[in-house]
Amino acid sequence: MLIPLDKTFFIYRSSAGSGKTRTLAKEYLRLALRFRTGYFKHILAVTFTNKSTQEMKDRILAYLDDFSNDRANELADELKTELGLDDSTFRERSQDVMASILHEYSQFSISTIDAFFQKVIRSFTRESGLIGDYRLEVDQDAVMQEVIDNLMDELGSDRDLTDWVVEFAKANLENERAWDVRHSLIEFAREIFKEEFKEIEHDVITATQDKKFFRNLLGELQGRKYAFINFVSARASEAVNLIQTNGLFTSDFKYAAGGVYGYFLKLSKLSKVSDYFDKGARPQNEYQSIKNWPAKDTKNAALIAKLAEDKLLGILNEILNYWDDHFEEAISAEVALNNFYAFGLIAD
Repeated sequence: MLIPLDKTFFIYRSSAGSGKTRTLAKEYLRLALRFRTGYFKHILAVTFTNKSTQEMKDRILAYLDDFSNDRANELADELKTELGLDDSTFRERSQDVMASILHEYSQFSISTIDAFFQKVIRSFTRESGLIGDYRLEVDQDAVMQEVIDNLMDELGSDRDLTDWVVEFAKANLENERAWDVRHSLIEFAREIFKEEFKEIEHDVITATQDKKFFRNLLGELQGRKYAFINFVSARASEAVNLIQTNGLFTSDFKYAAGGVYGYFLKLSKLSKVSDYFDKGARPQNEYQSIKNWPAKDTKNAALIAKLAEDKLLGILNEILNYWDDHFEEAISAEVALNNFYAFGLIAD
């Protein structure tokens, strides 16, 4: 696409991964190569993060290096056409601009918005009443600590907030964490400064304006988590009771720790979805064959085989199939619940 050089204002709209960096690097180079060698000093590019700043600089220099050495590059053909330059002139200009940037790198003005405004402020320290050696610090933790302290000061006067903090403290104790919610809140609050959060910030704010949002979501997450735990532990307990009722012990079963019996015992006491993160290889392979259930020296091999055939193997496969269908949503719910109360306070 040919873009008129006399135009001064363009808007590019694109989604993530659609080539924004290439497009902006091309626009930068179109200006830098169009005018005199040192014109890059008059070009300002601002980005949101240090990472994208460095990526943009690296990309521009990489392009110039390709152009200077006649390496095949489709962007070179686009720029030659738009600037009306022949191969020789384009190569020479690229070499000159690259050399100029490298020799006067401090004038290569691609920076974050924050860095740009700090530079502006430094240029007007006298007019703004600041001392010449002032220092700007960004201490997110200190700011967040003050905000959280202000939030805690509202306890007692805000009934809903007070109840929420009490529930948060109880949840911390149940999960063997410190009851003081401040530490957990500061740790989780760091998420709001990340770029990933910025992408969903509007949706979060909109959703949490409904006072019923958190209560409804809490019930849904707990329902998914405990439906998984209750199903698995109940079916495993049924298997354990059947084994114990028939007078069998772990020593009657093949493999260490009671083999399939030990597997059922562990699942019968399941309290967290994460404790059943892996189904294990034996339940899906060896335990599917009844001959791998009884120990070699047990006198109850025939009884174990009958119980497995009549009931136990069916229970085992019910549990495995349920894991396949519901584990992902159950573990997701549990992970969300681990930071649920912190998320509620951050929204507040």
